[in-house]
Amino acid sequence: MARKLLSYLIIFLTALLSAIALPAIAAQPAFHASTPGTPPPALSPISQSESLEQQAQRLYEAGQYTEAIAVLQQAQQQQQQGDLAGQAIALSNLALNQQQLGNWDAATQAIDTALGLFKQPQTKTDSGVLAQVWDVQGSVALARGNPEQAQQSWQQAAALHRQMGDVNRATLSQVNQAHALMAMGLFRRAIALLQTLQPTLQSQPDSPTKAASLRSLGDALHVAGSLEEAEKATQQSLDTGKRLRSPDIIAAANLSLGNLAIASSKTNAAYGKTKLAQRATKLALEYYQAAETAAPLSQAQALLNQLSLLITTPANILPKLDRWSEATTRYAQLQALLPKLPPDRTTIALKVGLGQRLVQWRQVNSATAPTSNEIAQLFESAVQQATPLNDSRTLSQALGGLGSVYEKNAQWTEAQSLTQQALLLAQSVNAVDVSYQWQRQLGRVLCQGTLPCLPERVKDAIAAYTESFTSLQSLRRDLIAVNADVQFSLQESIEPIYRELIDLLLQDKAGEPSQKNLQQARSILEALQVADLENFLQTGCQETKLQIDKIIDQSDPTAAVIYPIILGDRLEVILKLPGKADLYRYPSKYIPKQTVINTISKLQTNLQDESAFAEVQQDAQTIYNWLIAPATAQLEASGIKTLIFALDAPFRRIPMSVLYDGERYLVEKYATSLVLGLEVREPEPIQRQTLKVLAASLTDPPKGFEKRYSRLDNVNPELDQIKKQGLPGIFIRDEAFTQEKLSQSIKADNFKVVHLATHGQFGATRESTYILTASGAMYVDQLGEVFRTQDQSRTGAIELLILSACKTAAGNNRAVLGIAGTAVRAGAKSALASLWSLADAPSVLFVQEFYKHLGKPNISRSEALRLAQLALLQSTETDYSHPRFWAAYILVGSWL
Repeated sequence: MARKLLSYLIIFLTALLSAIALPAIAAQPAFHASTPGTPPPALSPISQSESLEQQAQRLYEAGQYTEAIAVLQQAQQQQQQGDLAGQAIALSNLALNQQQLGNWDAATQAIDTALGLFKQPQTKTDSGVLAQVWDVQGSVALARGNPEQAQQSWQQAAALHRQMGDVNRATLSQVNQAHALMAMGLFRRAIALLQTLQPTLQSQPDSPTKAASLRSLGDALHVAGSLEEAEKATQQSLDTGKRLRSPDIIAAANLSLGNLAIASSKTNAAYGKTKLAQRATKLALEYYQAAETAAPLSQAQALLNQLSLLITTPANILPKLDRWSEATTRYAQLQALLPKLPPDRTTIALKVGLGQRLVQWRQVNSATAPTSNEIAQLFESAVQQATPLNDSRTLSQALGGLGSVYEKNAQWTEAQSLTQQALLLAQSVNAVDVSYQWQRQLGRVLCQGTLPCLPERVKDAIAAYTESFTSLQSLRRDLIAVNADVQFSLQESIEPIYRELIDLLLQDKAGEPSQKNLQQARSILEALQVADLENFLQTGCQETKLQIDKIIDQSDPTAAVIYPIILGDRLEVILKLPGKADLYRYPSKYIPKQTVINTISKLQTNLQDESAFAEVQQDAQTIYNWLIAPATAQLEASGIKTLIFALDAPFRRIPMSVLYDGERYLVEKYATSLVLGLEVREPEPIQRQTLKVLAASLTDPPKGFEKRYSRLDNVNPELDQIKKQGLPGIFIRDEAFTQEKLSQSIKADNFKVVHLATHGQFGATRESTYILTASGAMYVDQLGEVFRTQDQSRTGAIELLILSACKTAAGNNRAVLGIAGTAVRAGAKSALASLWSLADAPSVLFVQEFYKHLGKPNISRSEALRLAQLALLQSTETDYSHPRFWAAYILVGSWL
């Protein structure tokens, strides 16, 4: 009996493990889905001879989880006493079904009970059952946001599968271990584990399990950001499917390859590489079209992916085709396919995803899109099919989608009713990832689709948006522990919630917003900045930190914090002064968002053009008038010497020191520093008597980078200037500056300052952020590993990480995250770096002046930066007065 039951658990787990290994795709769940992680179509009606276990299997595969639970509970009651394996299998299957419904407590209780039945496996069957029970527990733990427990569970499962000689299942468990490691932010460990699996898989004979494992491996590598390795593994899955002549395997691999092409397209587009983005988009379409040859469900998913691509891809990235004609064709094909699909959870999810895309289509091109009535009928069909399933999550998604159609049609009463129903259903099963969408939608509906909101509706709208924000905060770990697609969707889907709530909180209502609203708006801006940094790092930032308010009130009463916030129709600025509980809000400046961004972009470009002196000062004065001029009186009355900026993303592209009042630059009056959020890591002043420096330089770029980077003749003179200041330390030069040497040297002492004079880049992603050593590129994750090794043998944190000669990716708002992210990975309290490539000669003078002042009494690190910049600006030997030479340097983190 146990052996027979075991076969059913294996079938359940095959679907489950495939689902776990799918790449996490942002926004609509039906878009870019690979082989369905949900079960295949329903089988024929139940026969009289069908066992309860077979009934449960059939119901599970049909997506009828509530009915499957009832059958499994009946089976439990009929099981013989002492049949521990049978009981464990029934409980595990019960947990799988409860998990699908989002009944997490019930799922956890069932799987914990199953594990409790085995103190020690007595037979081979017991070991096989226990291995798969551990697999199920890993799935439940990861879904509940406990990746540490998930990783341990899959480790146990893999060990038992290996003992049983089941290489394929051991491999799948290890793939899922890698997902858990990624959820903990341990990407390099995850990638290393995945890479060790490839030889094992390649040595196995062709089979459907091998193909599924290779695709799962590719999907996991996609999540980890290793797109090239992911493509290799997925291509091997495709090749295996072709040799097996399996249309379903071929379709699944093509869908995953299409997902990878989309990721490549987005990355290239973000860097302005339009032709490469176009090529990747064209390739994605080809992969999705190749997936249409399988069963109807795979065809439908392939068509939906193509439709999504056609609707959402920017026009300059699409291949040369009539996008709306092509979209109309794909939609007609989907309409013909939908009646052929079974009325199960997968089909409903597909309909919801299709409906969401059709709503977007109407927003961008209503002339060619289906009518609102058609879209409403699609969602109504999904609601009708979801209702008898007793699946609150699925029904919630269908009702909320229908509510969005009424919202777009300005039918506010119906939209509010449907959205509230959808929200209650999502909350009933603790589906926070669904709830936040309907909470935001409810806020929009209450404001009747426009901001500013009607005064009498503001309070209720703020309440709805605040609930959405709170839900997102609880989801933060899940949002960051995913692939690059979510980095883009953060700006597309998540960031608007933060900004719309800030907009409501700062909306004028009988004068100034309350202090409560100002404090909440500032906290939300902080949360957005922290989420952006965590999203960049794809892990949480959990170091001990102190509130900035506490620091400037108690430790540095000469510092003030400025928070610029770019909203759709205006620029808001909030000021925190020392010793004052109340925040000060500048009068609103009704400047269109695009005007602000265009001014910033023009200044950024001209800063690197020595002939554009007048243009730089003109735009720098405009921004000065926005951010500084309205608070001049308050800053002078408070005796402020340092300005701390918590900048909205576009402002991070320019140095604040260059702002111009018509006569002087900001650097001539104030020291400046940037922070991301309202906290900094345990700030304390640098003491010169305890200052030890680890400095490394690289004159010639390493092999493979010669065409991209020039020779740096003055990086060794930089190190000479540090030595001349009489500071103790270790100095590594040129060929000696390898990753291994840096790792060895950093363990030698408690260095307060690490100075790396070498080429590098701060990009929009972890994968594009690196420094160069003689042994090659050292990416931000590798740098973090080097410095974490030091943490184990040191007594104090690195106070300052200086990245000389590096540059940021041009025009990218996220590049400063690369600087901050590098500091976080290195465990440094602050980082000093440049926003653009610098000439060698002024950088030597800068280093000389900076280290002359660093750590001296009453000179903070931000003041040492200011004095070094002034030395360049006011130099009488060489004209370095243009901001190109002195303004590039920025300090991120602790300014003390």
